[in-house]
Amino acid sequence: MVAEAVRQQDAETNPLSLWRWVREGASAQEGRTFLWAPLFLTLGIWSYFALDTEPVAGVAIALVLAVIGLVWVAPRSSPALLAALMVFGFVLVKARADWASGPLLHASTANVEISGTVEHVDKGAARRFDIILSPGVIEGLPPGQMPHRLRLSVSEKLGVPLAGQRITFKARLFPLPSPVEPGGFDYGRKLWFDGIGGTGRVTSVISVLSTDQSLDYVFLRTMTGLRTAMGARIHDSLSGTSASIAEALITGERATIPRDVNQSLMTSGLFHVLSISGLHMWMVAGGVFFAVRGLLALSPVLALRFPIKKFAAVAALLMGFFYMLLADSGVATDRSFIMIAVVFFAVLVDRPALSSRNLAIAAVTILVMKPESAIDASFQMSFLAVLGLVAFYEYWSRRSRDDRHHNGHHPWGYQLIRRAGLSVFLALVTTTVAGGMSSIPAVYHFGRLAPYSIISNGLAFPVIGVLVMPMALLSAILMPLGLEGPPLWVMGQGLHLVLLISDWVAQFPDAMVIVARPGELAMLLLGIGATATCLLAGSLRWLGVLPVVLSLALMTMGRPHPDLLVERFGANVAIRSADGRLVPAIARKSRFVIGRWLQSNGEESTPAEAAKRQGWTCTAGRCNATVRNQRIVYLMDEHQAIDCAGIDILVASFPLRGACGAVPTRIDRFDLWRGGAHALFIEEGANRIVTSRQAQGRRPWVVVPVPRKNRVGAFRGAARSSLVKLSKSIERVVLAGRPMLNSTQ
Repeated sequence: MVAEAVRQQDAETNPLSLWRWVREGASAQEGRTFLWAPLFLTLGIWSYFALDTEPVAGVAIALVLAVIGLVWVAPRSSPALLAALMVFGFVLVKARADWASGPLLHASTANVEISGTVEHVDKGAARRFDIILSPGVIEGLPPGQMPHRLRLSVSEKLGVPLAGQRITFKARLFPLPSPVEPGGFDYGRKLWFDGIGGTGRVTSVISVLSTDQSLDYVFLRTMTGLRTAMGARIHDSLSGTSASIAEALITGERATIPRDVNQSLMTSGLFHVLSISGLHMWMVAGGVFFAVRGLLALSPVLALRFPIKKFAAVAALLMGFFYMLLADSGVATDRSFIMIAVVFFAVLVDRPALSSRNLAIAAVTILVMKPESAIDASFQMSFLAVLGLVAFYEYWSRRSRDDRHHNGHHPWGYQLIRRAGLSVFLALVTTTVAGGMSSIPAVYHFGRLAPYSIISNGLAFPVIGVLVMPMALLSAILMPLGLEGPPLWVMGQGLHLVLLISDWVAQFPDAMVIVARPGELAMLLLGIGATATCLLAGSLRWLGVLPVVLSLALMTMGRPHPDLLVERFGANVAIRSADGRLVPAIARKSRFVIGRWLQSNGEESTPAEAAKRQGWTCTAGRCNATVRNQRIVYLMDEHQAIDCAGIDILVASFPLRGACGAVPTRIDRFDLWRGGAHALFIEEGANRIVTSRQAQGRRPWVVVPVPRKNRVGAFRGAARSSLVKLSKSIERVVLAGRPMLNSTQ
């Protein structure tokens, strides 16, 4: 007994003891359970989206009861609380989906007469606008089948309506778009959660019937007029690209920025400068906070008798709220305001402003309000970037406190040089941490990396923080007095420097690296590992490295790639060559889709360059290829005679019906109509086909095709040729004009 007690005591006091390491690490986690709430809420939300079929409401009710019982039995158990949070995330997004559910357009149509109320107007590319319409009447569609909202693209020459106006016009309507490849980004799902049940393109001049004078619409029109007026004043003081970027940073209007400038900023890793997000919100609200606090501190009476820090926090909150309303840049700006609001509310209640707990509060607030944000690229990037910065800030604060008493014995010159060096070091470290953390979701969603973004951001951030954003704030304050010219000039000089940095870095070799899209499990483990490394305290922090290593191992193993991809209307196909590169059959058709395929495959080539590769032999209306000893034929002309002999895989952009029934694998227009884009894997025994709709599952945002005989009114007359043509038009306008569509919305 005595010997056993001695051995146990030795094990507990041995620094190398695993038991002691675990015990000390576990004790360091006390009081940190809430910090994990965003992660476990997100895991619950992700589990909902990972399902193939929509769960019934009874499942959600059963889960709620299970959570109540779990918390009741173990109210102070951290594992029980985290499990409850995961279940709550699942139930939360299920409730959000049920609330967002509404009628969908199931077919396209030719010109139909539409009337409705404009809810929102966004300026798009190429002198076009996107309007969100609440339809009142759609020709040929019963009221019960009418979507709650439509997203319509309209040319400026047809008229630009204002929010609250009741308008009438003709338009061509389309169902929500499906992914360009199985497992690809589902833009239709994003629109569906915004309450949009269909898209379209206005084809006639818009007539205004009346204008709603309710307070919310009057406010929206007032803010639109204010943005337009401020944009005009900015362009009066500045010119060219600097004026366009200044307008984007002050009013959120990015439509006038040239495409080559967007590409340069994207390649150099500075594209986030254009999107009003946490960086800009912090600079504006933080600038007001320090300015107001500094001015109030000039008065000894105010500084000694009143809580001027709290006064400054209130001023910062008000400015941040106004900036959010003015920019009107969507959910990314709203999320940024929520984050700074939590920080300044912490100041008001005398709590630390920058802490992991405040970040957790902000993230939980966002996820409760819009749980679908958990799968959004911008939320993931901003959350991980801020998490990394806060974790580093807390670590550095502890280290600074420990080392502070050693620095007082050095001469002032040494301390001055030391502080200058520390400032440069901290700027580089924070840029590296934020860039590294945000690159995790960026690789998955966009398939691209800017390896020199550390250089570009390290050089550009001081310019943005000292010249650009402070002058943007000052010019907006002075604009009512007509004195915005001087600060805008200074802002323009700063933007010119930022563009010089961007163009310089963009010319580096391999400045933009296209990465093949990794698997979902690998990215999930990588995100969990990075989050755990930041949230765990003490010696257990290094446990976060384990899922990171496992994730990297899965990435090196790769994931299966299809040998043949077919566009959802059959307008183009692509094969995978022996070296793993994609070869499209036609260079000129479906260039947007082919570009997305190439990007997902980790290629930097353009569709035209990829089409020049060896693989296809094309004649009029027919292309032939051989992949892994299987002969592939792609037919485009249904009036051409078909020789079915020796064909292993047949793809036709038209209905084959009974033709070539002996061909082992056939994909025709009907298959594409039912399943969307196709991916074919050549395997031993039989080829395997995966469609976009199979990957989407049976979910409420997935459009189920309706046979023409079952359609109503004008929706019955949409011929296949017009369907393909119109869908391509809307694809170019709605998708191609948004270079970071699945990140910045």
